[in-house]
Order: sequence, then C-alpha cells, then structure tokens
Amino acid sequence: MAAKSQSKSSSGKSTRSNASTGKDVKGKKKVTVEEDDPDDETAVLAFKVLSEEQTKKLLTLEVEDMQKELCEIFKLKNYSTDLQEASTLDYYTGAVWWGKEQGLNPQQLSGLFTVVYNLFENVKEQHMNKVDNLKEFKAVMMGIEPEYPDVKSAGLDFFSVAQAKAIAQYINTSLFQHYNLYQFMFTHTQAEEIIGTDLSIEVAKPSTLPFPPPLHEGVQDDMYASFIATPPPTPPPVEETPKEDEPTVPDIDAFNDLTVDDVREVIESVAKEMLGGLQNDLAAKLREKENNIIQRINKIHKVSE
Repeated sequence: MAAKSQSKSSSGKSTRSNASTGKDVKGKKKVTVEEDDPDDETAVLAFKVLSEEQTKKLLTLEVEDMQKELCEIFKLKNYSTDLQEASTLDYYTGAVWWGKEQGLNPQQLSGLFTVVYNLFENVKEQHMNKVDNLKEFKAVMMGIEPEYPDVKSAGLDFFSVAQAKAIAQYINTSLFQHYNLYQFMFTHTQAEEIIGTDLSIEVAKPSTLPFPPPLHEGVQDDMYASFIATPPPTPPPVEETPKEDEPTVPDIDAFNDLTVDDVREVIESVAKEMLGGLQNDLAAKLREKENNIIQRINKIHKVSE
C-alpha cells in the first residue's frame, strides 16, 4: 500500500521505489510502491503515482479537462452520484491545479501529487487519525535543503524551502482543516435515494379511425366553431301549464268604489297616526323651553330687587 511505503521512506532510510498500478474489486485504480535497493540514495517521490507523460499532459489542460483526465486515470466513473468519488476527484483536481498555478515543473508537480495522494489515501483507506497522518507528512517533508549534512532526504529534495512552506500551508488548509469531515465521509455509507419520473406517452390511434385532415387545411378554433361546425340543435320550447290546485284570484280594483271624502279620511287618519307622536314631542320641548325662560326671568327680577 502507498501508506505503508510512505512510512518506510520517511523513517530516515533513503529508498528508491517503483510504482505499479492495479485495479481493485470496484475497478478503481490503486497504486502500490515496491521497494528496491535500500542503499540507493537517489530515491525521489516524483512519478510514483502520476507518470511523467501524465504529469506533462495535466500541465497543459484547463481545469475542466484536467478533471476529466484525472477521472480517467483513477477510474472514478461514479463521481456524479458517489459522494466519496466526487470528493476524491475534487481534491485531486484542486491539488494539480494549485501546483500548476504555482508554476511547478513536471517533477515537482508529480512529487506534490504523490504526497497529496498518500495523505489522502491514509484517510480514505487506512482511516488514519489526524495526529498519525501529520507525522507522516512531517516525515516526508524532511531533508529539503537541510542545515545538517546527516539529515537525509525523504524524496522531495527537488523543492526549495519556500516551495515546501507553500505546500505545507496548502495541505494544511485543504486537508487537515477538514480532516474530521473527510473521516466522517469515508467511514459512513452514503444513503441511496431512488428518484422516479412519470412519463406520459401519447400513442398512435387505432388504424380503424379515419386519418385527420392535413395540417395545411387547419383553421382556428373560433372560425371552426362559427362557420364550419354544426350548431347544436335548438331545444324545444317548454309550455307552462297552470297548476290545477291553485285557485284563480279575480283581479279587483279596490279604488274604484272610494270617494273623495273616503280618501281624505284615510289620509288624515294616517297623518295623525304618524305625526301625532311628533306633535306631542314638539309640544313637550316647547313647554320645557318656556319653563327655562320663565325661570331665568324670575332670577333676573330677584337680582334687580
């Protein structure tokens, strides 16, 4: 496994390894590192995961094409529905694009991707905790422009100190700050949702029915209804017959037998009935005002005496 070979290469021994690729049960690409001569001091981490041809090709691509190329390299075919594959492809694409923006050459970009790949695999496959993975990262970054000659390189001696600081900051912000989120995602099964779609399909009519007229003979609905369509039949008139149970009442003019005196009497009685109460109210109010005026006059006489 990549994680095991990484831990051995960072233990202080300068080793050279060859990369071999294979496929697991799911068809995904897995990278294993085979150990060679432990006394070879020219071991580097470049071109372990990505070959030189793949790295040079990735440097010439834009981000969309770069994502498609990484998807083909690592056999991430279900990234559109699988959250784990989608996050893996996103992290790999972000790392390669960041290296391209930093102006890294193919060797440096491949070495950066080897480090990123191994650290990410430690979370994804080994479920390594954050502290142990930080130790792995610290070990692999040793030996970059060392102050002491006895400090051996872990395989990244083609980086400068400034580039190593930038890589450490990038990996810290992209991986270790979100480490718990990655751990949770790779240790829990994604819930599956079945989405259905109802399709309404209009089938052809039976052959026994007559063919419709050609489209060039079509007219608007209002014109068809006004001039072409057969109007609906007029309903027959309904005859109303008088009911036998109800007696017929003859028309009688009651005012023919009234005289002038009768009309005057009716009007006076109605006027008295309607205006009698109003007349009494007015008389009572007048008496009340009259009493008030008399009381004021008496008060004035008393004051004058």
